[in-house]
Amino acid sequence: MYLVMVAASLVLAGALTNRTIHGYVIGTTKQSLVVYGRQIISNYELFGRLVQTHAHEPAHKSGSKGSAKVFTVSVAAQNVPAKYAVIDAKGRVLGGTFTHEESGILPQTGPLISRALDGRISSGVYPANDPQYEIVALPFHYLSGVPMQLPHISLPSNLNLRGSQYFVRINTRVLTLFTNLSDLRRITSQIWWSVTQGLIISSVIIALVGILLARRMMRPIWVLKDAANRVRQRDFSVVAPLHTGDEWEELSTAFADMVTSLRSFDDAQKRFLQNASHELKTPLMAIRGYAEGLRDGMFESSESFRILDIVAQESVRLKHLVDELIYLSKLETLDEVYNFEQCDVTAVIYQTIERVRPMARDRGVLVAPVTPAESLTCLADKDKLAQVLLNVASNAIRHARQRVRITAGRTAAGGVEIIVEDDGDGLNPDGLTRVFERFYRGPQGDTGLGMSIAKAIVDKHRGTITAANAERGGARFVIVLPE
Repeated sequence: MYLVMVAASLVLAGALTNRTIHGYVIGTTKQSLVVYGRQIISNYELFGRLVQTHAHEPAHKSGSKGSAKVFTVSVAAQNVPAKYAVIDAKGRVLGGTFTHEESGILPQTGPLISRALDGRISSGVYPANDPQYEIVALPFHYLSGVPMQLPHISLPSNLNLRGSQYFVRINTRVLTLFTNLSDLRRITSQIWWSVTQGLIISSVIIALVGILLARRMMRPIWVLKDAANRVRQRDFSVVAPLHTGDEWEELSTAFADMVTSLRSFDDAQKRFLQNASHELKTPLMAIRGYAEGLRDGMFESSESFRILDIVAQESVRLKHLVDELIYLSKLETLDEVYNFEQCDVTAVIYQTIERVRPMARDRGVLVAPVTPAESLTCLADKDKLAQVLLNVASNAIRHARQRVRITAGRTAAGGVEIIVEDDGDGLNPDGLTRVFERFYRGPQGDTGLGMSIAKAIVDKHRGTITAANAERGGARFVIVLPE
């Protein structure tokens, strides 16, 4: 396609160039004919005086056979043969350099001669339907000198006394100049061919440079296409960013970051499946083992109720784990489960404390709220926000020694910040990086999904949740929600 466009441009440029060159050659020829015509007029007037002064010297007659006097005009640094004829007001040919074969041109120049007799320079071509000659007609006046003695009398305006002669202004005459268009076409072709050679060479160079540039510009696309095909086949190997210093480098860097994120997500999904299968298999194996033991009579009849109670507990644990997995999946995929409205964060904090109070009492932990006196609101789903605080507070109570503190306030940007701190042992280095992963459980963990659910909800609120160790010991979770 690129080469077709270059070829089409070359053809169009050649056609326009040929037209421009033709116009230039014709215009230059007309100007040269006018310049040389004026020189001929000056010489002819001088020659005419000499003829009249020296009586009857023969002048060159029109239509003479044999070699004709030819002069040349300069067109595009080349000499082009041109001829002329002098015609009086009555249409008589007084002289010229044309040949007998060219005498038929003069009768066809009547309109041009008429305009020239009116004092205007005129030009045209002959014949009109198939031009062969370029013609220019120039008007001029002719002074004829006659030797004689005159008395001192007033003279008519057309007489000019000079010594012993008087000069009479003859009627306007016309100098007709013409040149063969075949010579002009030859010059046009030569110029056009020279220009065309330059255009062809330039086009070839441009095409080669364009192909090289196109291949260089397409290289980043090929690299990214190959990387995209590898990603489609779940090959998340590292994509080296391109170093082109332009938008391609930015795109390749973004693509590499995307591949890194996909690789991390894929690894997380694999760990999730492994952990999920392990977590689901544990209660199922317990249920299966006790059920087979009862079936095979491995337990005493007095132990049946205890065994059935264990099976029931494992079934409840299994159901709770499956429910949390389903809930987490819905949180991450469905936007319609959220109902955002202006929510009183302080009220949600106190409701959460009431819900975890039995658990805190059983463990001997005090949960203390620290909230501002003024109303603290933000745009949030009240139920989902309560779930976040319940999961984070429950996790803090499980790891606290004596105290859990929940602090709320405004951020500098106008959002809401909730901090949950405990006085336990804090998070180990592995926990700091993996606390929000699915099925990651600390020493006192439950299902390993609570913090993952909390993070999923906060992300849907366009907020952040981070984990760190407090300066005085214990874990510190910071939740920031936009206003």
